[in-house]
Parts: sequence; structure tokens; C-alpha cells
Amino acid sequence: MVGVAGPSPDWTMSRANKLIQHTLTAFQMLCIAGAYVLDDLSHRKVGVNHHVVYRKRQYLQTLLDADHLMIYGIILGIILAVMVVYLIRHRGRQYWKAIMPLILLTLAIGLLLVLPEAIAMPAYVYILFLSLIVWGLEAIKAFIKLRRI
Repeated sequence: MVGVAGPSPDWTMSRANKLIQHTLTAFQMLCIAGAYVLDDLSHRKVGVNHHVVYRKRQYLQTLLDADHLMIYGIILGIILAVMVVYLIRHRGRQYWKAIMPLILLTLAIGLLLVLPEAIAMPAYVYILFLSLIVWGLEAIKAFIKLRRI
């Protein structure tokens, strides 16, 4: 119909995308803040420290042993290679703006897996799990950005 007032579907979709992206960014900030608070509490409170160290030892013996770390590194390398190949194949478009934060987070998680200083932190396991959640949320945001481009 001609003359019908109201927002266009593109405008409401872009507004919904922005709302979703801001919500996901807020969740990412909450995860980062939670990791910081947990690391801070593990240095201050004895009970938190005992729990964190116990869980760290438990996870290092099961999920994060040397064999599994090699597999996780290979998976991260494959994901990183796929993202780089995708960027190279579509270099004419502005895909790098959507995928670059995801690539940087992938590299940071890879470093977090192998750096001895990171492994020595009492809250290492929780920080690693929270960084994987942040990575997953960033992957969702990158997918939303790629759909818009």
C-alpha cells in the first residue's frame, strides 16, 4: 500500500541486530569481569583458592592433559586457517572487519592454552572456560555481521 507509515523491515532488522550485538557484548564483558573477580578472590580468600586449585588439578588431569591440549591446539589451528582462507578468498569485501576480532580471540585462547604463566594461575581453568564462552559469543557476533555485509 502506498502511504502507509511505519518502519521499513530493513530498519527494524538492523535495529534487532544491533540490540543482539550489544547484548552479546554485555555478556562478554560480564564473563571477563567474572574471570577477573574469580582470579582476584582466589588470591584473597583461602576457601576460594582451595576450591579453584582443586578444580584446576581435577581438570588438568582429565580435560586438559597433554594429549587433549595437542588436539585442542590442532582444532584451534584448523579454525584459524579456515578463517584466514575465508578472508583471503573474499578479500574484495569488508569481511575482515567481522572476522578479525574472532581471529584475535582465537590466537589469545591458543596462547592461554600453552603459556606456562597462564597455566600457573590458580583460576586458569575457569578463565579458559570463560574465554571459550567469550569466543563463542564473538563467533555469533561475527556471523551476524557477515550476514549484513
